[in-house]
Amino acid sequence: MTTVTSARVPEHSVTGHLLRPGEREAPVTTLRFSASGGTVESAEPSDDRSARVIVPGLVNAHAHSGMAVLRGLGDGLVLEDWLKVVMAAEDTLTEDDMRWSLSLAMCEMIRAGTTAFADMFHWTEPLIDTVIEAGLRVAAAPVVFGQGITPYAAAGALGFPAQLDHIERLAARYASEPLVRIVYGPHAVYTCGADVFREVAERAAAGGLGIHVHLSETAREVATALAERGETPIATAARTGLLGPSTIIAHATKATADDIRLIRESGATVAHNPQSNLKLGSGIAPVRSFLEAGVPVAIGTDGPAANDSLDLLRDTRLAVSLQRGLAERADVWDSGDAFAAVTVNGAAGIGFTPTTLLPGDPADLVVLDTSTPRAHPVHSTSAFIGWTATATAADIRDVYVAGRPLLLNGDLQTLDEERILYETARIASRVGIQCL
Repeated sequence: MTTVTSARVPEHSVTGHLLRPGEREAPVTTLRFSASGGTVESAEPSDDRSARVIVPGLVNAHAHSGMAVLRGLGDGLVLEDWLKVVMAAEDTLTEDDMRWSLSLAMCEMIRAGTTAFADMFHWTEPLIDTVIEAGLRVAAAPVVFGQGITPYAAAGALGFPAQLDHIERLAARYASEPLVRIVYGPHAVYTCGADVFREVAERAAAGGLGIHVHLSETAREVATALAERGETPIATAARTGLLGPSTIIAHATKATADDIRLIRESGATVAHNPQSNLKLGSGIAPVRSFLEAGVPVAIGTDGPAANDSLDLLRDTRLAVSLQRGLAERADVWDSGDAFAAVTVNGAAGIGFTPTTLLPGDPADLVVLDTSTPRAHPVHSTSAFIGWTATATAADIRDVYVAGRPLLLNGDLQTLDEERILYETARIASRVGIQCL
């Protein structure tokens, strides 16, 4: 039995417990959970007044973690040109390179409070096993490209339609693994086309698997789609059956009003990637319109090569600030809703049971230290987490997934960080990236 005592927990509007409606201060709470069962066993009042906050684990709804060794590559290029540079570098990575790169990303994610992530990449059994050993949850989306496009050549990637058979084999292999969800990863309409979308949709429906896809990320993508098919990428996805309650749409930066209606009707979740969209000059997603339409919104970092960071706290704060600045209104996307986007919305969207710290919930949780000058005083826990104060990855002390400690007192428990840094520096040097 593991016991964690906290002076504050997230607000009632996010977790639905421990705070009565209208309360701003949370009672002191002790959480007890079992590593064997992996769930919260009790949440009771306590007299402890420690300067800590316990929150649900953060969920990264869109990433490409195996690209961590390519961080910083192609800076200053728009998406379409950036992809040419990055995909050429990816083609040189072996499966062993990808394993070390993935491990580097997981070091960063755990330190940043991430407990689950949705990831589109060249997923294989050794890579998925690496995640299981590290202890994180992953919705792994082996990437699908249309005929004639076969990246990750050095790692032995398959072409279409063999990619779909590979995904189904992985789904069968990990069907009983609680840390893993296997989903289809059709890359985008410009690399797949409507026929591939349709086949993926049919096979996903038949097998009960989810879908993770890039849609309407840039103005050029949308303009090309309109010229070639007379409809937006999101409209193509809807027409071919790709959208549904188990679909994660990465970006939707250029979603139109009709697109938003299609997303809402389908029940899909949008993974908003504010920092990546800004870095690549793709624009700012209409998140306020998503929220007003009732579209579920989660937060993603995108790949570390497109973002340069996997810090969800930073990106959540940025996401809220962008929407308030665009609207010129300070009441857009309140901090409780933003906190839900990076926790419960993300977990549900990528196929895992959300934790709200209630008994029976998954024991996926993060403990933050609020005793530092930048984190004092804390008026509202969810505002502290969401964006208004100063919460950063440096404030995270402990991270648990299914009751298993992945970070304790700031020290990684399941990954050899020193070895990972050495190996990834060697790989980066080989592909032409200088490590300072």
